[in-house]
Amino acid sequence: MKNKYIDYIILAIFVIAITYFKFNYHELWKDEWQAWFVAKDKSLTEVFSFLYYEGHPALWYIYLKIFTFFSSLARPEYIIHFAHTITVAAGLYFLFVKFRLPTIVKVLLALSYFVFFEYGIVNRGYFLVILFAFWAASLLKKEDYSRVQLGVVLFLLCQTEVYGALMAIALGFYVMMKEKNIFTALQGKDIIGLAAGLLFFVISVFPRSSGHVSKTSAKKLEFMDKILTSFQGNLSNTYAIGSTNDTFTYGWTSIGLLISMLCLTGIGFVFYKNKILLKTFLMFLAMMIAFSVLFFLGGIRQWGMGFIFFIALLEIRGLDIKKELLPTLVISVFAIFNIVHNGKAVVEEKNIPFTNAELAGQFIKEKIPEKVPIVAINKFEATPVIGYARRSFYELPDGVPFSYFRWVDKIYLPVENELKLFAKFKGVGGIVVLSPKPLDVDRFPSLQLWQKWEDKNYKNENYYLYTLALSGAREQKPVTPLE
Repeated sequence: MKNKYIDYIILAIFVIAITYFKFNYHELWKDEWQAWFVAKDKSLTEVFSFLYYEGHPALWYIYLKIFTFFSSLARPEYIIHFAHTITVAAGLYFLFVKFRLPTIVKVLLALSYFVFFEYGIVNRGYFLVILFAFWAASLLKKEDYSRVQLGVVLFLLCQTEVYGALMAIALGFYVMMKEKNIFTALQGKDIIGLAAGLLFFVISVFPRSSGHVSKTSAKKLEFMDKILTSFQGNLSNTYAIGSTNDTFTYGWTSIGLLISMLCLTGIGFVFYKNKILLKTFLMFLAMMIAFSVLFFLGGIRQWGMGFIFFIALLEIRGLDIKKELLPTLVISVFAIFNIVHNGKAVVEEKNIPFTNAELAGQFIKEKIPEKVPIVAINKFEATPVIGYARRSFYELPDGVPFSYFRWVDKIYLPVENELKLFAKFKGVGGIVVLSPKPLDVDRFPSLQLWQKWEDKNYKNENYYLYTLALSGAREQKPVTPLE
């Protein structure tokens, strides 16, 4: 009982620490706002029909939908923080209370970059993956686990992220490998739950056209380059993060591949006594690489899912520090790389704004009346500004208000006459134009730069605000409330 109290105390400390950094220092990026707007501005039916543009299953959006009903009670960013913190607390509950790993190992793993920062502080659906992957691991650790419960958990895991679905497949493989009769295993309620989860995942998420796949693949690399990039990203950028440059940005290197082989050797050493677990991990790694090659290359955020799966399998395996010094050393090395990188990320989060979106949004909220239309040149970059400004912007050529975007949409750059026609259509003396880059004065000679945000920020995302007054309007800057 004493150890349980310690587990709960450590759990509370981590939840408080993550919550503190979320509420005080974390600026929501476009990915975080996007999910919120999709959940808030669409019905459940529309959400499901929109998922294949997102490339994410439904669970995170359905979960956020519940919290959108409280939008009037607090600032939306606070509601998003709060909603995500609940998933963090639930996932860490399994790690600290349900898992039987040594406490020091659990603390080291919880301090990792992926658990603490990338998935803990950043408000995305990835912590739902952690929650259900850890839940499944805590069940599989038992000999007499509930197959019905595991089936439900695997079904939900399939609805978290693509990588959650890959974990569910690998865990289903583990269940079948543990059974002496594979036909008996296939009839189990856990495998039936997995099959139902995969079916629902495919129906709701899988892209409807090859064009969508090609537009979301992000990088045009040769086949072998994709394999090597994914191999290095899923290993050195995950288990020895910080030892090499970001593979997505700089590509694979010889030293990166060497470190990746060392990481894979270390993982093999940790699991070599349990051949089924080793095969399960290798199957998951193979699926991650295949997904990168065929669909979406990914980056550190996606590749870090492998570290989460490693923790889940480690719980199923078990660890005795006193009797297994070398496996403990390997795990500790992985954790140390992650902890150092996490420390750097937290310091940067505290000292450097993520983007200039919050500053731009607050300025718009304070200075521009609601009746003045704001046209966004780039919907993708405008979404976080919309979140902090707490109002919709307009897009051209359609001239309709928007809050979220579709990843496959092309960026439309209007001409000045279109902006003037839109202002006339809205019946106002002028409009405001938001752009993530300075606009060409030759293309937009009548636009006047009103405000710009170019302060140092982590993502190098700046914003420029222009005014456009119609000919004959009394004021050159009709949107400025002080004039």
